[in-house]
Amino acid sequence: MFDDLERPEVAYAIGLLQTDGTHSGSLDGKGRISLELAVRDEDILAKVASLLPCYSSIGHRTRTTNFADNYETAILRFYDQPTRRSAAAAGIPVGRKAAVVVPPVGPLAVPDYLRGLLDGDGSVGFTRKDEPYVSMVTASPALAGFLCDTVRKVCGVVRTARPNKRDGVYNILVLNVAAARLAAWAWYSPDVLGLERKKEAAEQVALWRPAADKAGRYGVVRKPWTRADDLIVLTHGQSEAARILGRSVSSVSVRKWRLRAAEQGLEP
Repeated sequence: MFDDLERPEVAYAIGLLQTDGTHSGSLDGKGRISLELAVRDEDILAKVASLLPCYSSIGHRTRTTNFADNYETAILRFYDQPTRRSAAAAGIPVGRKAAVVVPPVGPLAVPDYLRGLLDGDGSVGFTRKDEPYVSMVTASPALAGFLCDTVRKVCGVVRTARPNKRDGVYNILVLNVAAARLAAWAWYSPDVLGLERKKEAAEQVALWRPAADKAGRYGVVRKPWTRADDLIVLTHGQSEAARILGRSVSSVSVRKWRLRAAEQGLEP
């Protein structure tokens, strides 16, 4: 399974296991890979389990944490040695991995892998000022560098991986237009594998656009409408016109309303 990282679901599973998984024991003897999540996210464990070529089980435990006295989690476990060896070769080493884990080498479904990392150690949503954001905290210099490279390629903005002085971890954050682009890229379809709560948040972030009077501040260039554009708007459905023109459905909808209003002599 873990040797085909161009499969979106496999790349996602590697990212999630690198952040929230544990590989204990030995590759030459007995061992176990565990993936522990809050019980509210239990459904993703069953989906990951369905990908495995070996027997696995899902259990529960309740413990005291810094956040709650009765914190309930769900845990996926599998022990099969060949599967664990394949996972280790893909980037899930035995032992403490937080600072040493690195992105897989070779062909990789990068958006899905990043989504797995963000589901494990990332956040997506809106700040108190209603600014969309995507962030990730990691102790791994390699993962921090990977995220910075991805942000540069996908969003066109530069982020530098520097560990903080307090505990040496990296906190990479993107806001506003960059966050919307990254969310749309990593959560590129409603049916991608992932935590439902983060998927819902990412969909809202991806839809964010700056207000018209602030578009220039965020580097958003307003593309003028041409007569050819207007013809497409009037002769196609809104979704199809948006696809052809590379615009949002909402902008096409507003343009169609304005054109219809102009035809009827109304003030648009």
